[in-house]
Amino acid sequence: MADAHAHAEDHGHSPAAWTGVGILLVASALICLGMVLDVPLMWMVGIVGIVVGAAAWVVLAKKAASAKAGHEQGTTAVR
Repeated sequence: MADAHAHAEDHGHSPAAWTGVGILLVASALICLGMVLDVPLMWMVGIVGIVVGAAAWVVLAKKAASAKAGHEQGTTAVR
């Protein structure tokens, strides 16, 4: 039960989450401005940004999880 509580308090407070959300917010703003200003290139770049932001979030989260798993086993990824 304590482990579930610790996980809930740590949810979303990681560099992976903040990086992903930051990229997604900028990309969303580009999409909105591109649509309002009728600039197709701007909203296309925003859509690419959505894909990049989601991929960055997943990759960084997996990297952090593997580093945490290595640390819990007593080993480190970098020596």
